[in-house]
Amino acid sequence: MADAVTIPEKKLDKILSILDALKVEIKELKSKTQKEPPYGSEEWWDWSDKQAMEDIKAGRYKTFKSVKELTKHLDSLK
Repeated sequence: MADAVTIPEKKLDKILSILDALKVEIKELKSKTQKEPPYGSEEWWDWSDKQAMEDIKAGRYKTFKSVKELTKHLDSLK
């Protein structure tokens, strides 16, 4: 048997307002994540290569002269 719960109108309005805000945020997240094709698919590889080339052209990469230098950099990120 279900029990009835009484909620004051102001609280109900607040709950509905929060749910509306969450709905908007979820919609934004979906739109951002749906831009990326499914991981590992042929479309994803093409998309990933395009993103990498844009990063290279924009200078968003780092080069290392040795494995030791790379290891030092990776250790500094911990």
